[in-house]
Amino acid sequence: MNDKENPELKLPPAVEEALTKLTELFSDPSLPSKAQLRCPVEGPDEFDVLFESIIDDQFGHDPNSDYKQWVRRLYQLGFIPRLPGEWN
Repeated sequence: MNDKENPELKLPPAVEEALTKLTELFSDPSLPSKAQLRCPVEGPDEFDVLFESIIDDQFGHDPNSDYKQWVRRLYQLGFIPRLPGEWN
């Protein structure tokens, strides 16, 4: 494959600038060594649970679906404070 078929991906200037500022911010030695990040939501809401239950009804219950695993991982990392009771 030549360069014309696979052009190098370039980020928009605004994205490049934002990434540069984030790199500077998190490289600041005066910041605590461990950044604390949280999602602006408490966890999956009733619509997320409803949608996942519809998928389970249509395709069979999967307690370890990709979505449930992703949500559990967010919980384990401390990004969200709770999981739906039926997903524990």
